[in-house]
Amino acid sequence: MLFSHPAMLWGLLAILVPVAIHLFNFRRYRKVYFSNVDELADLLTESRRRSNVRRWLVLACRVLAVAMLALAFAGPVIPSRESAVRSGSTVVSIYIDNSFSMEAASRDGSQLAAACDKARQIAAAYGAGGRYQLITSDMKGSEMRWLSRDELLSALDEVEPSPAVRQLAEVAERQSSFMAQSGAANRHAFLISDFQRSTSDLTQLPSDSIANFTLVPLDGAAGDNIFIDTLRLDAPAYFVGGSVVVEATVANCGSHDAEKVPVRLYVDGRERAIATVDIPAGSTAKATLPFKIEQEGWHEGMVQTEDYPVTYDDSYYFALNTGGRIGVLEVDGREVSAPLQRLFASDSAIDYRHASQLSQQQAMEASLVILNGLRQLPSGDAAWLAEWVEGGGSLLVIPSAEGVPAELNNLLQRLTAPTVGRWVARQSTASTIDYASSLYSGVFGGRSDDMEMPTVRGHYLTTGQAVRQSVITLADGSDLLSITPAGEGRVYLFTTLPELTDFPSQALFVPTFYNMALYSRPMPAPCHTLGDPSPIVLQTRYDDGGRPPEITDGAELHLIPDLRSAGGRQLMVLHGELTKAGIYTIGQERLAFNYSRRESRLEFLSQSEIAEAVGGRKEYSLLQPGERPLDQVLRERDGGHRLWRLCLLLALLALAAETVALKLDKTK
Repeated sequence: MLFSHPAMLWGLLAILVPVAIHLFNFRRYRKVYFSNVDELADLLTESRRRSNVRRWLVLACRVLAVAMLALAFAGPVIPSRESAVRSGSTVVSIYIDNSFSMEAASRDGSQLAAACDKARQIAAAYGAGGRYQLITSDMKGSEMRWLSRDELLSALDEVEPSPAVRQLAEVAERQSSFMAQSGAANRHAFLISDFQRSTSDLTQLPSDSIANFTLVPLDGAAGDNIFIDTLRLDAPAYFVGGSVVVEATVANCGSHDAEKVPVRLYVDGRERAIATVDIPAGSTAKATLPFKIEQEGWHEGMVQTEDYPVTYDDSYYFALNTGGRIGVLEVDGREVSAPLQRLFASDSAIDYRHASQLSQQQAMEASLVILNGLRQLPSGDAAWLAEWVEGGGSLLVIPSAEGVPAELNNLLQRLTAPTVGRWVARQSTASTIDYASSLYSGVFGGRSDDMEMPTVRGHYLTTGQAVRQSVITLADGSDLLSITPAGEGRVYLFTTLPELTDFPSQALFVPTFYNMALYSRPMPAPCHTLGDPSPIVLQTRYDDGGRPPEITDGAELHLIPDLRSAGGRQLMVLHGELTKAGIYTIGQERLAFNYSRRESRLEFLSQSEIAEAVGGRKEYSLLQPGERPLDQVLRERDGGHRLWRLCLLLALLALAAETVALKLDKTK
C-alpha cells in the first residue's frame, strides 16, 4: 500500500487521546448505604464485567475512528498492475499541439478543441491536489511554470492556433527536464497531437526512468493539399533594369493529379507574371515567373496559388533590394588594368575604382577588391582585409612577375586559400572548365568542345591543402583560376600574369570577371521561416548607443528585436515574437517571413504505427480511443485502488458504534 500524502500519517498520534481518556477515567462515584449487601455481590460483579467490555469497545471504536480519519487524509492507494504510483506528490505536464494542422475538423469541432477537452479530462482525473504544466508548440517562457487545476482550466481557454511546429522528441525532452526540477514522486506527461509524420520522430523520444509518458492521438484525416513548397530567385545581383526569375516549387500531396494550377507573382502589390502547372499526385512541379526591376530600392514580392480547405501555405513572401551599384576596387601599383577598366568602367551596375595603394576606407565601400600585381602588403592591412573577407567580401589575387609578398601569402593561408609557389616558364593551354561553378550559372546552354581555351606563357604553381574549387584547370593539372570560400566571403586566385595570357581577348573573360563582381555582394536571404531560431543577417549596422530600430508590420506590431554583433555583421535573433506570415520592416530593410511547410503534407501515423514505435519502452504508453471518458480510464490506470472513501466509511461506522455503546451503558 502507498500513500499520496504520507506526511498525514503523523495524525495517527491522535490515537493517544482516546487511550489517555480510557486509562484516566475521572468518573466520580457516589456511595449508597445498604443494610445488607450480600444479595447484591453477585449482581455487582456481573455488571462490572459488562461495563469493562463496553468501555473497551468504546475505546476500540474511538481508536478506529481516529486511525481511519488519519489514513483517509494520507490517501492510501493499492497500485494496480499497470500503475506506477509512488508515495509523494504528483505533477502532470500536458502538451497540446496547436499547430495549423490542428485546425482540421473533428467530431467535437476542430482538432484543437478536442485536444483541449482531453486536457480538461486529464485534470479531472488527477484532481485538485496535483500540479500541472500546460505546454504548446509555442514553448513560451511563461509556459515553464506550475499551475493549479483551476489555473490550468483557465489557460486552456486561451490556447489558439500557432504557426510554430515542434518535433515531439523536442517536446518530450522539455517536459522531462521540467518535471525533474519538481522533485515529485509521480510524474505524468501527456502528448496530445494529430501525430503528423513530419513531426512525429517517436524513435528519438528521450528516456526517463521516473516519468510516465502517455501519447494521446487524435483522429487526423489525410487529405489533399496543394501548396508552394520552396522559392528560389535566380539572379546573381539585383539592379535597375535587371531581370529576376522567381522559381516556385508547387507540391501536390493529394491522391489526385492537379491540372492547370494557377501560380501568380505579385511585386509591390502589382501582378507581374502568371503561370500554370500540372502536378501529378504526390509530386511537385516548378513554376517560372520572371520580372524586371524597374526602380531602385526595396521590393516586396509574393507568389500565390489557390487551394482549399488548407490555405495558410498558398502564399510565399519574399523581399529584395537593388542596393545601388556594386563597388569594385582594383589596387595596382603600376597602372590601371585596361581589360578590367573596359569591362567595369562603362557598366551602370558597377562602381569601378582604381587605387595605387590599398585603403581600408575604400575597401570597406567595395564588394570586390582586386589585388593586381601587388608588390607589398603591410601586416596591419592583412589583418583587417582578412576580417573583411570573412565578413562577406570577395578578394581577387593576381600575382606580379616578382611573385607575391610573404604577407599576402600569409593572408591567403589564413583564409584557407592556396598560396602562390614557384613560377613555371612553360606555355600551356587550359584543358577543363567547371561549368557548374556559380561564375557560369546560366552562361552556357551546354558544354561545347569547340570552345576556345585560354593559353598562358607561364604560370605559378599553388601550394597548401586548401579546400578549393578549380574553375579553370591547365593541361598539367594545375589551377589557372580557383575559388576558396572564406567565412561569408570568397577568395579568387589567378595564377598567371595578364600580359602572359590571351584570356582577356576571349569571350570567356567577360562572364568570368563580370560574375565575380555580381556575386561579390552578399545576397541577403529573400525570405525566412517563422519559428526558425537561426540569426538573421541585417544589411545595415545600427548604432549600439542609440535607440534600436523596431520591427513593424505597418499596422499594430511594434517590436524591439534582439540585435547582436558578430564578425563585423549585425545579427537579429527572434524568440518567437512574430506569428504571422508577411513582410516586416526594420529600419530601411524589408524582411519576408513565411509559415513552415513541415505540416503541409497531411500524412498521419496510424495507431499501429505509433504503438510499434513506442513498443518495448516502459515509460511510454499509447492511449487507445474508446467510448469511456478519458478521466475514468486514467483513474483506473494511474490511480490504482484509492481507499480514502473506505477509510471515511469505517470512521463513520466506528463513531456510530461508539454512540450505540455509550447509550447502552447509560441505559444499564
